Parts: sequence; C-alpha cells; structure tokens
Amino acid sequence: MTDNKTKADDLIEDYKFVTPKEIEEAVKTGKLNQTIFGMSCFWGPDANFGSMPGVVQTRVGYAGAQTLEPNYQDIKGHAEVVKVIYDKDKISYKELLGDPETWSFPGNKQGQYRPLLFVFDEEQKQVVEDLIKEIGKENAPEVIEAGDQKSHFWTAEDYHQKHRLRRNEKFVKLARLEFGARWDEHLYFTKLNGDGKKGFNASQWLKNLPQELQKAYRTG
Repeated sequence: MTDNKTKADDLIEDYKFVTPKEIEEAVKTGKLNQTIFGMSCFWGPDANFGSMPGVVQTRVGYAGAQTLEPNYQDIKGHAEVVKVIYDKDKISYKELLGDPETWSFPGNKQGQYRPLLFVFDEEQKQVVEDLIKEIGKENAPEVIEAGDQKSHFWTAEDYHQKHRLRRNEKFVKLARLEFGARWDEHLYFTKLNGDGKKGFNASQWLKNLPQELQKAYRTG
C-alpha cells in the first residue's frame, strides 16, 4: 500500500459523505467507489486503509468462495478481506494498491489469509491487469470480478470491526451511545481507527467528537 502520511489537504470539510446512510447511498448512486482487498489478517489493512486520505469507510469480512454465511469459526473457504469505500476524486484505485511489489506472492496461494483482489469496474480491472503484467501472473493474487453478484462480501462479526478502537471498551460504549449501532461505519471512526505508526494525525477528527469521547480515546 501507499505511504499513508497525513496530507495537509485531507480535511474533514472536504468529505461529502459522513454517516453510514450517506455513504451507503453514495455507493449505490456511483458517487463513491468500492473495492475489496485480501491481505492476510484483516485488522492491519483495515487500519492502514482507513487513514488514507480519500478513504471514507472500511469494513472487514470474508470473500472469495461461493459458500454462504461464513464466520470466523467456520470461514468456509473464504479469505479474510477488507472492503474499502473511497472517493476517487481524492484517491485513485492505483494509489490504494500502492507499490506493485507488495502484491507479488510467489508460490502457493490458498487458505484464509490468501491474497485477493475484487474488481468492481473497468478502471479497477485495467489497473489490476497492468499490475499482473508487471509482477507476473505466477506471482499475482487471486482476482475476482464482482459483477452483479450479491453475496461477494460477508461482513465479519462486530468484534472484528475497527479492532484498534474496540480495544478501548469505554470509548466504544460512548461511541455507540452517541452515534448508534452503526457507529463503526461512520467516517470519523474509520479515520480514528487509522494506523498512527505511519504519520496519521487523529487530532482534526477527534475535535468533532463530544468531550467525553475525546477523553476516552486519549486515555484508552
């Protein structure tokens, strides 16, 4: 993935869609784009993608097999994946993919942690085709065209969503009270779950939350 250091122009005011309902509707109407990545355990990619400027929402789950209703105890042939909702006017699919060499996986590619790319449109398809040409088909991750299928992504259990934040039980409790059951689909919490090890600055996102939430985040 690309280096996700905070950019000066990554301002909250520049994001048009904030709440889960707004984001959901924007995806349906094509105002936001989506994609799915399988990159081993989904907790790390969830945090990394969430802190990238232009990424609006992340959800972890299971994809890659035809079986129905997988779960963490019985993944049924699927892979652990992260679904990324993004504004392509702020970040491109190619930027999300990052360095082609990070997608080079020589050898056997099977199981729960296998590399996987879902493509949802022609632009993504072309970028992935160029990626495969560069790294070689034998090294490339599994590629699946989403098409019109409805069950390509199964959302993982709540305790996997925004895992970095969920380690702070007080913060999660307050977030649920303030933002409702779908708090972890909100833009603010996608950002606050971001990986701070790569320069992401949470300050501008925190200032939009109630004081008690801010305090819980900082002391958790």
